[in-house]
Amino acid sequence: MKVAITGHTAGIGQAFATWFTDQGHEVVGLSRRTGRNIRSIPKCVGDIVDCDMFINNAQAGFAQTDLLYKVWHQWHSQPKLIWLIGSIMSTQYATDFEMQEYHLQKQTLDRAYYNLKNTYSKCNLMLIRPGKVNTQNEGGANVTVWANTVCEYWKIAQERNLNLQEISLGS
Repeated sequence: MKVAITGHTAGIGQAFATWFTDQGHEVVGLSRRTGRNIRSIPKCVGDIVDCDMFINNAQAGFAQTDLLYKVWHQWHSQPKLIWLIGSIMSTQYATDFEMQEYHLQKQTLDRAYYNLKNTYSKCNLMLIRPGKVNTQNEGGANVTVWANTVCEYWKIAQERNLNLQEISLGS
């Protein structure tokens, strides 16, 4: 399987890239560090369109949601898979003024997920909401353990012909 991952050079994206590579899958990495900023949506869509799976992980303003819609429009008639990396924060109130913008951006991603999930499509979506995950040495769940747990749940669901649609997981 060919898996596109945004933000694959650090944190959650890197942990997913390692897991899929270790499982023998081809990873197409998209990140600012490799010249594939998600704000350059047409360039990113061009790299993603030939993949089988897309892990929409990197977040930059509302570009994560914009990229979701562009890829979904390309894939909606195909049996492909999109994982959306949201945040458990989107289900809570943002009391910190500094986090309100991020909170709104992740709520927008959640809303897009629910809208697309209820639209006829062969493309499957899964919303993953991390809780506190230690992506920048700020405490929380170990990012590798967290990503491996998500992947193992998904793998078990696949083996049992189950459609895993949402995961909220964190410390």
